[in-house]
Amino acid sequence: MYLSAFDLFRIGPGPSSSGTVGPQRAALRFVHDLAADGLFAVTTRVEAEVFGGAALAMREQSTDGAIVAGLCGELPERCDATTYAAASAKAVLEGSLLLGGRHPVSHRPERDLRYAVKSSVAFDGNAIRFIARDAGGEAVATRMYYSTGNGAILAEGDAETQQRVPYIVESSESMLQLCILRGKKIPDIALANECALRSPAEVRSGLLRVAHAMLAALQRGLSTHGTLPGGMRREAPVLADTMVTTSFTTEQRCATYAMAAAEENAAGGRVAAAPSNGAAGPVVALLQIWRDSGPIEAESGTLDFLLTAAAVGQLLRTLGVRDVGCQGEVGVASAMAAAGFVAVNKGSNAQILHAAERALESHLGLTCDPAGGRVQDPCIARNAKAATLAYTAAVNALRMPEPTQGLDRVARSAVERGRAMAGRYKTASVGQVAINVAEC
Repeated sequence: MYLSAFDLFRIGPGPSSSGTVGPQRAALRFVHDLAADGLFAVTTRVEAEVFGGAALAMREQSTDGAIVAGLCGELPERCDATTYAAASAKAVLEGSLLLGGRHPVSHRPERDLRYAVKSSVAFDGNAIRFIARDAGGEAVATRMYYSTGNGAILAEGDAETQQRVPYIVESSESMLQLCILRGKKIPDIALANECALRSPAEVRSGLLRVAHAMLAALQRGLSTHGTLPGGMRREAPVLADTMVTTSFTTEQRCATYAMAAAEENAAGGRVAAAPSNGAAGPVVALLQIWRDSGPIEAESGTLDFLLTAAAVGQLLRTLGVRDVGCQGEVGVASAMAAAGFVAVNKGSNAQILHAAERALESHLGLTCDPAGGRVQDPCIARNAKAATLAYTAAVNALRMPEPTQGLDRVARSAVERGRAMAGRYKTASVGQVAINVAEC
């Protein structure tokens, strides 16, 4: 199934695509479904039950604030941690909210927002059940939604739809052959697919909006001192201050940029997932490194960078690199970043795919094990390391006139290792560092 660039690059608050942006979109969808079914007028109270990993890390990932904001009609693209906190505080104070921003209903978070930490549901671990009740307390609507990753949601009973695009690519080899046959570069193929779903002007403006959100988050991360939720100190602004007076290598700047974006995400700032919020650092880090070089055609280059990164992200999702630990998030982000960097440095299609291969290869077997459920430790450090690996992979690929191709093989290895990995190492706050972190 084709995955658009705008499915990979979703703008929204941190810290988690599945625990924050997904639940907010689910709440928005519930409000829309109520209105479509003509149930707005009879709804006087709304409840929500959260299941799976989202329930286990609900407070740490601001899932509660995301749900309340979504019920109030707030869009993720316009929210940050402050918006979530204000929406929650207002609901607690007043015991109500404006459903969809216009219809008052009773909602007390301490009573109507429940965490089902001892039960699970079929199909997916991260699920939210919404219940709308009438004045007599009877349920007039019950809907289940699944937060499936990347900020995407799926309602119970939804059928997956295939988006019609001209070029469906199922392997790196077929992508190379397609480019040769059509005489195109990888970003050209990606652009043709996107323009089958939106007008060229919409694709251009949408991607530039994504780039602006990415770069703005990075700059906030570089300039905002202080601590993150949970008490962890921000390191990126300290390094940025040092970078002004000290000579940093390109790899060190990559790491600092990725850390800045990841810390801003951890703080609940507005970021662009790439391919997830928790892996938002590598792509924007290498985009900024390229922009630092003073490109003459910054706009067209930015579009090529993001289209190439999206093409590689879409390919790896097609090959099954998803829900397989951090190798499927940070590893894919590293591969996307490396591919985009090669593209804007006039690399060939083969060099683009080789860079993605080498970047992903370094992340095989990486588990998902955030300490205490927060997308901070070791997530931020992994973003920084992934950016440096992406840069190295890109530079090495550009030096190879005819690189070998093995991205499909590496992707299969990631999937196999993910299947062998215990489930608790792929879910927030239930395994590894999360339960063994030292109290200090």
